[in-house]
Formats: sequence, structure tokens, C-alpha cells
Amino acid sequence: MYHSSRESVDEYKVTCIEFIKDISRDYKDWVNRYNLDGEERAWRLEMIDNVVKVTSVWIARYGDTIRKIDVIKDDGINKMAEFTAGYPFYFQVYVDGQLRYAEHKAGMIELDVKAKAREDSGNRRRVGITMYNRRMNEIFQLLTAEVRDAVSVVSYDNRLMDAIDAKVVLDASKCSESDLISITIVVGEYDEDGLELDKRGVTTLIRIV
Repeated sequence: MYHSSRESVDEYKVTCIEFIKDISRDYKDWVNRYNLDGEERAWRLEMIDNVVKVTSVWIARYGDTIRKIDVIKDDGINKMAEFTAGYPFYFQVYVDGQLRYAEHKAGMIELDVKAKAREDSGNRRRVGITMYNRRMNEIFQLLTAEVRDAVSVVSYDNRLMDAIDAKVVLDASKCSESDLISITIVVGEYDEDGLELDKRGVTTLIRIV
């Protein structure tokens, strides 16, 4: 039976929304296996549930192509993994004050990266932007919809400090209204000799308006 592209997109929306719900159960199972205190466990589970809700809304509202649906779905999976792992040190990424989900005009997009190292019994720790995937030599994970290579990272600050308030600047000038960008920024925590002790990611989904 022939299906129009519109029907195919709508069917794929339903499939991916159900997939996000299903896979969230696996992530919550992992959280429940960890030896966490009640407050931390509840926070991680709540954040995973929130990702399911918001991701489903974005798929339904903005997923008007297969590629856009994939970007939103993969962004949601990244976010669930991040909340499953939790954050042993302070780390947030903002786009014009918006956290994890943002809207921005095409052009230069500044992401404000804020992180602070833990205090460790007098031993100095530092934080800084690090590689998303060393094996593939990827500094950031960048997922885009529609226009291939429409988005690039033009600058970022990876200095190690006790606390950072750094910027990652994206060139999204080739993007059009309703395009989507998902970027994962990873911050590492280091000892005073520069040895990486831990690292975490924050994934942000940006819709061009």
C-alpha cells in the first residue's frame, strides 16, 4: 500500500515517541541499580521523565521531516544518558539564559558554559572543556537537520580553571527558520597535575526561529 511522505513522517513520529518512552525505562533501571541517596535518585528519575515529555512534544510539534525527528530523538537519548550518570560537579550550558532546549535566530550562537570543580580535601581540582570523542577526534557532538555542514564551531575556550565561564560559538548563518541543532559539550574535571578524573556532557537542542 502506498503511503505519502506526510503519512510516513507522522508514522515515524509515533514510532520515535514510543521508542523514547521505552528506552527511558532502561535508563531508569540503571539509576535504580546505583547506590544513590533518595534525593539524588529521585532527581535523576524526574529529569529522565522530563526529557521524555519534552522530547515527545518537540517531535510532535517540530518533527516535520524524518531527519528532524532523528535529531530530536537522538538529542533526547543523549540527555537521558547524561541524567542517568548525574553530575558530580557543577556544570550547565545556557543559550541566552535557556537551558537544554533553546530557540535562537540564524547566525552566531553563543553557548555559555559554566562549571565548577569539586573541593577535594585541599587537593586542587580544575575543570575545562574536553573532547566528546577522542577516538574520532571530535571535540563536540553536533547533530543538525536539513542542511549538511550548515553549522560549525568557530571558537571555544578550553582552559583549565577552578571554575569556568567559557563560551562556545556556533556559526549557524546558513541555517533556515525551523532548522534544528543538537550540540553536546563535555567538561572534564582534572587533578592539579592535569590528569582527567571525571567528565560529563550537557546536550542542548536549539531551534532556529
